[in-house]
Amino acid sequence: MNSYYQFKFWLTAKKQPFPGVCPEPQGNAFKGLALFLLVVWTIGANALVFVVLKKNPRLQTVPNLLVGNLAFSDLCLGLIVLPLSSVYAIAGEWVFPEMLCEIFVSADILCSTASIWNLGIVGLDRYWAITSPVAYMSKRNKKTAGIMILSVWVFSSLISLAPMLGWKQVAPHGNMVQQNGTWQCTFLDLPSYTVYSATGSFFIPLLLMFFVYFKIYQAFAKHRARQIYRQKVIRKHIESTILHEISHVLPTSDEFAKEEEEDEDDSSSSGAVENGLGNNDAIPEEDEMEAESSGRDERSDETQHTTAGSSVTPTLPGKKEVTMARSLPPISDRKKKLEAKPVKSVVMISYEKVKRHKIRKERMYRKSLQRKPKAISAAKERRGVKVLGIILGCFTICWTPFFIMYIVVQFCRENCHVNPHIEMFITWLGYSNSAMNPIIYTVFNRDYQIALKRLFVGDKTKPAIRAL
Repeated sequence: MNSYYQFKFWLTAKKQPFPGVCPEPQGNAFKGLALFLLVVWTIGANALVFVVLKKNPRLQTVPNLLVGNLAFSDLCLGLIVLPLSSVYAIAGEWVFPEMLCEIFVSADILCSTASIWNLGIVGLDRYWAITSPVAYMSKRNKKTAGIMILSVWVFSSLISLAPMLGWKQVAPHGNMVQQNGTWQCTFLDLPSYTVYSATGSFFIPLLLMFFVYFKIYQAFAKHRARQIYRQKVIRKHIESTILHEISHVLPTSDEFAKEEEEDEDDSSSSGAVENGLGNNDAIPEEDEMEAESSGRDERSDETQHTTAGSSVTPTLPGKKEVTMARSLPPISDRKKKLEAKPVKSVVMISYEKVKRHKIRKERMYRKSLQRKPKAISAAKERRGVKVLGIILGCFTICWTPFFIMYIVVQFCRENCHVNPHIEMFITWLGYSNSAMNPIIYTVFNRDYQIALKRLFVGDKTKPAIRAL
């Protein structure tokens, strides 16, 4: 029970009204500096997106135009809503006229809803481009982008201007409410409008973005699986091609049989010489052929060769002279045999050459695939999916606490007054999403990075942009 009352005291904080959120001068100074920097960054970063798109016509594609509309809604939030909200947070009460309070609340809902729906439209465009590339790409032009942008602002206007269409007359009071002697500028105190605005501004776009991102991830996973399978097929095809090429280099079984017969004839002739001369007087043909292949000069000094049918008279040290007549084949035939002997080494060399050639061919083929437009577009789509995931994560973290608080406080009424410190932090956490969007698009978009460098550095980066 004690913990329950402690939690209720922390949640309600009735003893500390909104004007006393941060009564210390140092706290107000720190809070003012932080809010000032956030407002300046939101305005400056989103304005840069506009300048980059205007100065670079090649960046004015459909996805970038949708991103530009997102930056426009965030810029409007930074120019109209955030300065007034900063003063309101530091002063602790609404110090401006009542009419400005109504404008402030309507602009807050309009710009925030447009920013959230622009995130959904960017994801929907990416989803159609990936899942239906042929059907959607034929319609993906500036006219389609204009219709999508216009629909975002029309739908956002229907939510923000709905109080003027009848809800405001039903509500017990307007946007100005007096609490503890101070005037507060709040949203319309009506449960039906709270559900309507929260559903249209947040929950529907949230479900849309989660659905779209899941489908995009699913399509990307299938595409990746097909790529892996295609690489395996290509690899098997290259291996079979290598084996086919090697089969033309390797000698056939008939050639091996013929070679064996020739070896048997040579051995039988050498055996006859051995029988006539004796074991000690025999001249091994293998040794003689090695001597022939080692050098002709030494062979001419030691052995006298004659034409076919003549005698060969080798002289061995310490041995008697031996004369062999018509026992050896002609020199031309023996040279052919010598040239045909190292078959295994020729086969191995040819095999290695074919293998290296095919490996080089495979590498060149893979590099050519990487340079193809399809591979480049796949890399861009992969980067787009990554950016979309980060945007979805930031959007969910920034806006979910605010809309939960928005609905819970409306239905809890007097029992659920949120601590002013927490209320201000949650509100500005939602606003900070407009400051994060240009960072995400700048960091993960190389075209924007190059365009920004060109904008600040000048003509030095022009060659780099032409090279893309």
